[in-house]
Amino acid sequence: MKRMAALAAIMLCLPAAMCQTNGGAYPRLGDLQDVTTEKPKPGVGTLTGTGDGDRYDSEVEAWGDTVRAAGVRLCRFYEAQKMSGLHCPKD
Repeated sequence: MKRMAALAAIMLCLPAAMCQTNGGAYPRLGDLQDVTTEKPKPGVGTLTGTGDGDRYDSEVEAWGDTVRAAGVRLCRFYEAQKMSGLHCPKD
């Protein structure tokens, strides 16, 4: 029984230990969510030419800007952790 309790305690602590980096910092959760957000889907009006194309174009542009900004922040996070081979954008 003691062995099972010890194993359970190790399993609870293991993921946190594996994810920790220098100083216990993590990438921002919002960045991970933003970088995995699905691209907007075109509506029926976009496909039939009833004028929704401009709105859809704006949604796709905003989505792309959000994903890129989150990707740059994640790149800088891993660069600060001394991950080799990264070349993060300056903007």
